[in-house]
Amino acid sequence: MIAVRKAEFNQSVLILEKLYPEEADYYAKHRKAVQEGYKLHYRWIFEHLYEEMSEEECQEVLDILEMHRAFAWSYMDATGKKEVDDNRLKFRGFDGNNESSQLSYASYFVIELERFQELLYGKEYSDFNSHMPTMDRYRRMLSVWKTFGKPNQMRLSMEQIEQVLGA
Repeated sequence: MIAVRKAEFNQSVLILEKLYPEEADYYAKHRKAVQEGYKLHYRWIFEHLYEEMSEEECQEVLDILEMHRAFAWSYMDATGKKEVDDNRLKFRGFDGNNESSQLSYASYFVIELERFQELLYGKEYSDFNSHMPTMDRYRRMLSVWKTFGKPNQMRLSMEQIEQVLGA
């Protein structure tokens, strides 16, 4: 079993060497640690990889993005404007220091996958760094937003928006 896991680990490092030719030397040197069994050094090989996010954590970020999409659509419907100019309704992102996984996932989803484009608010690119913790507030807001039920969550009245913002 250990030999199989070690072989798989070694194979992963070989793949990284091929995927990142400019860093092949780095991975080749660390592959020796795997081949020789220097377990202390295993984590150094993957030090640039983020911790895995659970499906629940990813879904929570998507719910937050969807809630802000609902704010945008509802605001534009109510005001007849083509863009959200009320800063209270804009998606501010996540704290880069304390919510970096959420920030990275939101950026990936909006920028790389080109989803939720209305949350860019006319900007070509947003870093989504709020520079302050937001998850507690977003979770309170989500708990109110979800009470409106799935069919009613995307088109909110201004009163409902105020209820969510007041959470």
